[in-house]
Amino acid sequence: LWRTPPPLAPPPAGGVSMASLHNLCASLWPTARALALYFGPPLLGIGAAWLIERSAIRTHSRGPRVSDAQANALHALNLALTLLLPCAYSYWGDLSYGAGIVLLLLACTLFMKLTSWAHAHHDLRLANAEALEESAAQSPPPPGAAHDFSSLAATISRFATDVQHTESAAHYPHTVTMPRLLYFVFAPTLCYQEAFPRSPSVRPVYVLSLLLRGFVMCLIIVFISVQMIHPLLRNSEPAVVARDMPKLLERLIKLALPVTYVWLAGFYVFFHVWMNLLAELLRFGDRLFYKAWWNAVTFEAYWRLWNLPVHHWIARHVYFPALRKRLSKAAVGFIAFTVSAVFHELVIALPLKSGHMPLAFLAMMAQVPLVAVSAAINARVAGTPFAQLGNYLFWIAFCFLGQPAAVLLYYVHCTGVLYQQ
Repeated sequence: LWRTPPPLAPPPAGGVSMASLHNLCASLWPTARALALYFGPPLLGIGAAWLIERSAIRTHSRGPRVSDAQANALHALNLALTLLLPCAYSYWGDLSYGAGIVLLLLACTLFMKLTSWAHAHHDLRLANAEALEESAAQSPPPPGAAHDFSSLAATISRFATDVQHTESAAHYPHTVTMPRLLYFVFAPTLCYQEAFPRSPSVRPVYVLSLLLRGFVMCLIIVFISVQMIHPLLRNSEPAVVARDMPKLLERLIKLALPVTYVWLAGFYVFFHVWMNLLAELLRFGDRLFYKAWWNAVTFEAYWRLWNLPVHHWIARHVYFPALRKRLSKAAVGFIAFTVSAVFHELVIALPLKSGHMPLAFLAMMAQVPLVAVSAAINARVAGTPFAQLGNYLFWIAFCFLGQPAAVLLYYVHCTGVLYQQ
């Protein structure tokens, strides 16, 4: 069914033959199959996450359909399938590099969002059970009375803030709805909460300006990649084959500037244009997606400032839960970098079929000693004329050593220059 059938005779006049319908269905099958494999796991994962939480709701009149432990186990299974199915399709399927990277970016993002959904609702289930027990101990509701969640609402209200333009003040379990889950899935955040700050309205002129800026920056990225980076990579092939280290060093230096331009333009397109566009269309009020990472004097400050949604997710769902297990800060930091390294490796290595060369994973794990070294250097030079030395080291490490070398190594792997020789 996946192959193109042989040409059939033209349909008779006045109608469509069964052979023509078979030909049409067979020609559409590969596209339908690809769309189902591409979008099926995310949609199923979203629906399963909602059904699990709906089944775990506990009220005065009835207990939950699934226990808390069963809900946690079902969430773990759903999260595993949400991430592993796209990984398998990207590695063994016939996707291009770009389509595979986009698929795994979406899969990792959804995995992180559904993880936050599961963790947050685990805490809300426990708070709801405690509130119901307190309410039942004080005054048991009469048979047939309406469900009273005032105890949980009162408990949560103690921690409420005065944020303006938020969603309606509904609390668990009234917030376990598909519209709220879908809003969270599309919102530019990775951490779930019952109410998000909202802006008053959508500004059409601002949306058009973001679209225009994104279009222009994408053209700049394509131009630099095609006219500068790709010719330099092609000219590097003889030096790679001959293992000519001086020539390779020269190519890395020449690659540093255009690769840095593409990196900065890509950062602007994604973290400023795309994230603000989503926030504006969804009236999402929290627009702080990054801080001044370019002034970082330590590697720890860079990783803390340049991607705030991921930083907040790791802090909330990895770092502090690990600290509550009485692990040391050094061990918790190592775990956080390991989690980030695994996600980087999944997004890059699987579409490029470079699992035997875990370059992204090793590059991320190399940040662990660099964080300690840069912190020690910054402690030595703080308050001296060399206080910005760490910032110089950061730009040199990223722009002249790390990224050009990574681009060249992945190019050599994808083109198979060494294997051809």
